[in-house]
Amino acid sequence: MTTAKNPPLDDIPRTAVRRSRWVENLTVTWWAAGAAFAGVDAIAYRSSAGAAVVRPEAINHGLLMDVPAGTMSVMLAVLALVGAALVAWMRWAGRVPTAVRTGTLVGAGVVLAAAAVLVDATVLAGLGYLPALLVVSFFSAEVRESLGVYAEPAFVLQVVVLVGAALVAATTVRFSRRSVGACETCGRRHDGHDPAWTTPAAAARWGRTAALVAAAIPAFYGVTRLAWAVGIPLGFSAAAGQGFTGVDLVGPIGLGSFSLLGAVLTLGLFQRWGEVFPRWMVGLAGRRVPVRLAVVPATIVAVAVLPAGISVSAMGLQNGMLTADLWGAVGPAFLWPLWSVALGAATYAYWLRRRGRCPVCGQG
Repeated sequence: MTTAKNPPLDDIPRTAVRRSRWVENLTVTWWAAGAAFAGVDAIAYRSSAGAAVVRPEAINHGLLMDVPAGTMSVMLAVLALVGAALVAWMRWAGRVPTAVRTGTLVGAGVVLAAAAVLVDATVLAGLGYLPALLVVSFFSAEVRESLGVYAEPAFVLQVVVLVGAALVAATTVRFSRRSVGACETCGRRHDGHDPAWTTPAAAARWGRTAALVAAAIPAFYGVTRLAWAVGIPLGFSAAAGQGFTGVDLVGPIGLGSFSLLGAVLTLGLFQRWGEVFPRWMVGLAGRRVPVRLAVVPATIVAVAVLPAGISVSAMGLQNGMLTADLWGAVGPAFLWPLWSVALGAATYAYWLRRRGRCPVCGQG
């Protein structure tokens, strides 16, 4: 039975639904542009002896280390074309049979897996180093010059792929909701029969566990890096651990501090101060924390961590770095896929508890 609180699908204003589909529209545009660019670039690479805008060698790492550059350019083009077709289908598909829905979700999973393999730790490292680099750049010309790495094709290409993957994931979620008769924006069922695990009380329980796991892993990583900065060879040889001086300290100090800060902020996904600004924050004390202020950065980190963990783990296994005096360099990365999943789950639980009234379907 349908109530005023849970309006039937036909009663939802179509203009509100269309406005809410800006994510799908952006995804289709992003992947269509990527497919056109990748196709032209692949042709240019193969016909002009490698004279293309994007050099595929820039992403030959980890699992893709032995893939020839020419093959890589074709793989990029094929992935972009398949992804563009898939997101276009999900954008305009309505209620579909279960078999079609399952096939679409599997296809989206394949595209996301391929995108994850294309990205390594470049983006995550860039995010981790950036705060420390910006501070030190005021005092060091060498560090200011190093900021140019953020404009290099390798970094830009991986950001483009990672953003595209995040857009595919968001579009897939919205398609999945729509195909089972739920609101695309908030996920609530139009018939009012929402899964029990999505209630605020249930989300608070499993979200807390997920947040604790998501905080423990970067805390462990941060401790290893700060230990190196002070000369403690935690998972690293004594000679290497004592070799960080001057500008070299930016790496371990920056990454270590950023990781520990991230671990503390992750706890806010289930703590009271993650919903209401604490008293010591002058000017903000007592005000509610905007949901997006917590959800957006946490989602960015969760997305960047997964491919980084896969890539660094593969590199560590290939290079035999899991030894007594080297495990600290890549060992923590084996936990990053778990970190990504746990942080994503904790963030979703936080959003479920605070999503409020939906601007599209009016529920909540």
